[in-house]
Amino acid sequence: MRVSTDIARRFVFNRMLPTRAPRAGVPHTRNERQYRLARSRSACASLSYPEAPTSGPIITIADALVKYIEGEWHTWYFILVRRPEDNEAVIMPPYHRRGTETVAGWRAAFDALDPAVRSRIVALVCDGHRGLRYEARWREWLLQRCHFHLIARIQSRRSKWRTSQHWAEGKRIFELVKRVLTEADATSLKDVLEELEEIGWTNRSPEIRRIIAGFMTNHLEFRTYLEYPSLRLPTTSNTAEALIGLVEDVSRRARGFKRIDTFNEWIVCVLKTRKRIRCAPPESTD
Repeated sequence: MRVSTDIARRFVFNRMLPTRAPRAGVPHTRNERQYRLARSRSACASLSYPEAPTSGPIITIADALVKYIEGEWHTWYFILVRRPEDNEAVIMPPYHRRGTETVAGWRAAFDALDPAVRSRIVALVCDGHRGLRYEARWREWLLQRCHFHLIARIQSRRSKWRTSQHWAEGKRIFELVKRVLTEADATSLKDVLEELEEIGWTNRSPEIRRIIAGFMTNHLEFRTYLEYPSLRLPTTSNTAEALIGLVEDVSRRARGFKRIDTFNEWIVCVLKTRKRIRCAPPESTD
């Protein structure tokens, strides 16, 4: 029954409270568990968000979490910022909005940032959501799209593993896409892009045709990290997804939250407790 920031931190990251033995004579019911969570959640009020970098250019990594609670869709927009020379990203306060992830939601989320931080952003790393792409173009930021999401979409239709039905074709697509993603000399990619375009036009899978067509149109947005090496841009938005994973883990261990205000308070508690998360550029990744 103790209330302290240490208890809140241990619950969020060390799974203490869900497995804690109940008090003598008190059944370990959902109500009892939620009561203890509420007491510990209140301790997070004394915590604060970390300070964003105060000088120099900033890159930002963004992603959103969508949940259906109390009969409505709700979206939390997560933004992390990092100086090019750092290997950790600082977690900004989340922006909550009713509805699903939208262009207007991302506009409001970035408008809610401290102007001193927003004015120094030079690049955005994201999964390619339309709202994030629009923000990067409208605010004249460099855009680095996530390699992982692209590969996962291709993998869902054309696996590179030998046991798959279209193994040979999938293997060739992966080889060509990897060259486009990693080849430093853009002038050497003419033949690669032409072969990819041909595969896209002639493939029997409508989804593969859409994926390749979209990649051909926007392939330069996947190569921004090569064009601007001084920014040390990550090639995936996994940093933001890892943060969302922490929130999802807390929700799962608490057996879900029925009230939107309670869930929102726990999201704030997770972010204030974690403060920063590793965000290494490609050359620093094992």
